[in-house]
Amino acid sequence: MTVFEKDEAPGGMLRYGIPEYRLPYPALDKDVDYIRSLGVEIRYGATVGKDPTLAKLRTDFDAVYLSTGLPSAYRLDVPGDDHPRVLDGVAVLAAATRGEELELGRRVAVVGGGNVAMDAARTALRRGCEVDIVYRRRQVDMPADPEEIREAKAEGARLIERAIPLRVEDSGDGGARFVWNEAEMVQKEPGKRPVPEPIPGAVVTERYDSIIAAIGQGPDLDFLTEADGVEVRRMKPVTDRTGRTSVPTVFAGGDLVNEKKDAISAIADGHRAALAIDRLLGGKGD
Repeated sequence: MTVFEKDEAPGGMLRYGIPEYRLPYPALDKDVDYIRSLGVEIRYGATVGKDPTLAKLRTDFDAVYLSTGLPSAYRLDVPGDDHPRVLDGVAVLAAATRGEELELGRRVAVVGGGNVAMDAARTALRRGCEVDIVYRRRQVDMPADPEEIREAKAEGARLIERAIPLRVEDSGDGGARFVWNEAEMVQKEPGKRPVPEPIPGAVVTERYDSIIAAIGQGPDLDFLTEADGVEVRRMKPVTDRTGRTSVPTVFAGGDLVNEKKDAISAIADGHRAALAIDRLLGGKGD
């Protein structure tokens, strides 16, 4: 069995998306070493779709499992979100893992309410930054684990709730101005959660050295070509209950196809696909 890894160390988002204070890398390395001891080879610096292509993998191997995750960060989708001081939250966490100098400056805004946003905020705090977490809804609506929110605030992050991003402007001094509209929560439909509605005239402008966008990630399906024959629907490979795609020898799992988007579900997907691949190669069918 061979694992193709695009980075210089194994673990994917467990290593490059979760700070070491939450998941110590020696513990991760111990698990990886055990996997290697079973005879698994890991090839680093391999970008599937370029080197090797999926067609090449299907030629060289009896079965292929795709678990490329969600590497493409969503943009803020407001004017000015291409400003050089608007940073990708996952990229910031990966740079921290690699020990790179983050150069965030003194004042940092983290936009988002999920665990990546909390990790980015705490990473910045631990580098001496003043951090505002800017979220369009209320704290109670944040998808981050409650303990992650509490710990980010306990470490000094200021939570700015009900703030709808409007635009990013250049501050003229190496930083950026972040402009948002204060909002109120409005119950539009019975049984559904309230939605933020901008309060007329309640516009706030704050100057930051860095603005970290952490509002979610999407897949990068550039490695799939029409000739590969893998059916894709709504930016996800279509799979059955075992993870098998429309190509009988190609399987997929993890965040690439799983709506839960957590490590435990991704690992469970891998287990199910491994059993299905074992049955396939053993001629046992489903």
